[in-house]
Amino acid sequence: MFDIGGGELFGLGVLAVLLFGPDRLPNMAREAAAFLRKVREFTSQTTAQIKDETGSDLIRDIGEVTRQIRSPRRAIVDSLLNGGESPAAAAAAPAAKPHFDPETP
Repeated sequence: MFDIGGGELFGLGVLAVLLFGPDRLPNMAREAAAFLRKVREFTSQTTAQIKDETGSDLIRDIGEVTRQIRSPRRAIVDSLLNGGESPAAAAAAPAAKPHFDPETP
């Protein structure tokens, strides 16, 4: 995720020992772990709450639209197989003529 190598991690550990001292470092690591745990719990609760409020139908619909957008070939094939009007036929079909009143000034 952060693309940190072994040497960089070792350097960060040495820097942490120099800045905070060996006595305070374990306590700070525990506090950092507790903070990260709270952040993860908050994000998972928020995600669950959003899913509950929006409903699973909306999430399913969004997934369906996403799949359709990612697969334009499937959309074209479905349109042709389902007997939908082709774009050429739709363009060739004349639109209804508007009402024309010759008496209008």
